[in-house]
Amino acid sequence: MDLITPTPSQARDVLSSRARLVPFLFSFAVYGVAGITVPLMLLFAGGWFLPKTIDKGPHLSTVPAIAIDVLLLALFGLQHSGMARPAFKAFVTRWVPEALERTVYIVMVCLVMWVIMLAWQPIPAVIWSADGTAGLVLDAGFWLGFVLVYAATLLLNHFHLLGISQAYREYVIQVPDATVDRLQVNGVYRLVRHPLMTGLLVSFWFASTFTVGHLVWALGLTGYILLGTYLEERDLIARFGASYRAYAAQVPAFFPSVLRIFGRSTRQP
Repeated sequence: MDLITPTPSQARDVLSSRARLVPFLFSFAVYGVAGITVPLMLLFAGGWFLPKTIDKGPHLSTVPAIAIDVLLLALFGLQHSGMARPAFKAFVTRWVPEALERTVYIVMVCLVMWVIMLAWQPIPAVIWSADGTAGLVLDAGFWLGFVLVYAATLLLNHFHLLGISQAYREYVIQVPDATVDRLQVNGVYRLVRHPLMTGLLVSFWFASTFTVGHLVWALGLTGYILLGTYLEERDLIARFGASYRAYAAQVPAFFPSVLRIFGRSTRQP
């Protein structure tokens, strides 16, 4: 979480102060809920292991099923993009401490994800079904995307992304948030600007059996990713200006340029 370990005095103070202990425990509980919800959502989207997925479960006829699923995806996009905007964050922090703003966001993310998983209407008509090597490759692609999602959260500061780092620093060790407002261009960010979205896109589109319901899911969330990324990049340009514009001109958004990778490697001694 943070390399700063609380002193015995700090630990006693937290345990004896409800005003510090309760908010931290709340953020920790929300982190735990997210730790359950995110992998379930990915398995739900991939059609793996769960009794109800985008392809399995009771459902209505095609037209009302599409209407419900589109509304659910619109809810997902509105919550994710709306609550991520600086203006909405400023509104939230009028009512909750700044250290818990991200935790509130994660609560709403999990709530919306559960609504989608429970209310989703499968549309089981098959668009393609691949066996043999092709099927293995497509299923492996889903799991590659699954792994990329988690790898990207670690690259993005996993605990800060899920809100627990902010609460830990505010209520336990009581030091300022260590997040540095600087442009991240190292590691995988040399290849793509949005590695988390890369993992999600791969997991959405790779499946050995691809149904109409899966297509609605993949199209809807791909649309959200494109819109959300556009809004996020607008915020990044406002923060970093010419630096981000130059970075964006050189590095693709989601998928690395093979020509650029091999071109760079051939120029190196």
